[in-house]
Amino acid sequence: MVGSERMDIRDKIEKVESYLRFYFSYILNHPLIYPKEVNFQMTNRCNLRCKMCNIWKLPRRGRELSVKEMKRILDEVRNWENTKYVSFVGGEALIRMKDTLELIKYANSLGFHTNLVSNATLLNETTCRKLVKAGLERIALSLDGAKRETHDFIRGRGNFDQVLKAVKILIRQKKEHNIKVDFTTVVMSYNFKELVDLYFLAKEIGVDQWFLQAVVLDNTFRNFDYNSPLWIKEEEQKELRSVIDELIHLKLRDRKFIYNSIEYLRALPKYFELKGNFKLGKCMAGYFTLNIDPYGNISICNFGPNINLIGKNVTEAWKSKEFKRTRVLIKRCKTPCMMLCYQRFSLPELMRLLLKGE
Repeated sequence: MVGSERMDIRDKIEKVESYLRFYFSYILNHPLIYPKEVNFQMTNRCNLRCKMCNIWKLPRRGRELSVKEMKRILDEVRNWENTKYVSFVGGEALIRMKDTLELIKYANSLGFHTNLVSNATLLNETTCRKLVKAGLERIALSLDGAKRETHDFIRGRGNFDQVLKAVKILIRQKKEHNIKVDFTTVVMSYNFKELVDLYFLAKEIGVDQWFLQAVVLDNTFRNFDYNSPLWIKEEEQKELRSVIDELIHLKLRDRKFIYNSIEYLRALPKYFELKGNFKLGKCMAGYFTLNIDPYGNISICNFGPNINLIGKNVTEAWKSKEFKRTRVLIKRCKTPCMMLCYQRFSLPELMRLLLKGE
């Protein structure tokens, strides 16, 4: 057996072992493993008013978490086995441009892999160069329509052209720097008919991956109205299934480009059909990711826990009784959800790890 084959087998074993430790953490309501990722929600503020987002409507609750405090958190979690990724999101994270750049550079210096999610509005040649120089490894830009009029209806006038301009700048940076550039698309009534065209547009532009996420009717998790115009209606289900079948066919041809698993894609029509009765695997929120809101609170959907990390020991918070109570509440959650920010445990996922190591 050559060295690369031994490495592949070892990596596969480590992935399966990690996956099982997360699963038994879920069963026991106690973390047997640290999260894979720390996610800093830099701000709730945003310069867009997207049709499917309520985050920007949230009231400000005081001073946003300081760079000094976020660095302290990173200093502590750098010693956590298994925690390798740090993400920066919003609102629009780049509204705090200076702070986000400083934190990307600092996280990179500690050995973390860094990721940024952005609506692209604040990305120009100078900003992109600064992000790459800071050590950003991956950036995901939101693209919700293959047509300008579709995307701009969802996100705001002029944003389609800005996203394409920004992605071209970033792809040019790839010639000299090791940065991955992705698109993310929120699947909803306004754009599902364009998903196949979006796939080919993303391929033509040359991004590394394409992420799909089913719309959440209220991404503050407070109010769900299935009469929302965002929801794909019963009379559109047949066309949705046809679109998903085509995406699965494309996925089978090129497994890496579409990030979502085939199981996720197959579940999309069921999500819109079953509404409140939909369930996708075991939600691992509270295990896979440590999500920190703009004010330093550990934030998981609308469950809490009520732990503010300012001046607190992060390891103690992760293992605390308060967090354990939150994990129990999450296990009881009945909310239909296909959010990508929290992975789910499922038998097909485990089998794919065992057989293919994906």
